Amino acid sequence: METMISYSTRPRAPGPRLPSQQVRMGQLKIGVRTDQLEAVLGSCVGIALIWKKAGRCGLAHCLLPEAPIEEANKLEAITSARYVSLAVPALLRLMGAHEADYPDIEAVLAGGANMLDARSQRLQVGQQNAAAARKYLQQCGLTVSYCSLGGTNGRTMHIDCAANCVTVRDIVPQQPH
Repeated sequence: METMISYSTRPRAPGPRLPSQQVRMGQLKIGVRTDQLEAVLGSCVGIALIWKKAGRCGLAHCLLPEAPIEEANKLEAITSARYVSLAVPALLRLMGAHEADYPDIEAVLAGGANMLDARSQRLQVGQQNAAAARKYLQQCGLTVSYCSLGGTNGRTMHIDCAANCVTVRDIVPQQPH
């Protein structure tokens, strides 16, 4: 059973849903007006950016909060979403956004669940990912329009780029009968 939470800047147009591009762990993808992007999140955090004016959307599926210095200096860091600290600037760069465009870009956050039931702060990666996402979005001056973070359940995050709509669904385990 799933509980659906939806954030939308306008209603989705009726009709069949197009196939989604899966955004896997450590990946980021950019979509234009006809694209659909989707990620399945646990302790990872999904960062969706909606830039209505330019007709572009982006989704990063981030595994860890902060990149070590040696990782941040590698060439592949330019298009990596493995770390939240690298994903936010990489998404903005790939979307073609400049600092003057940032006020027109909205962010939606999902994921960051505590999937390990760990009591150690070091193992609470979901909380650390969520905090890092807020930190790096705030540093860029991006507005977070909607958050579905924390808890103990996974989530799916779906972006309909045509409708500028992000849908977040909590994945609730079925109870045994």
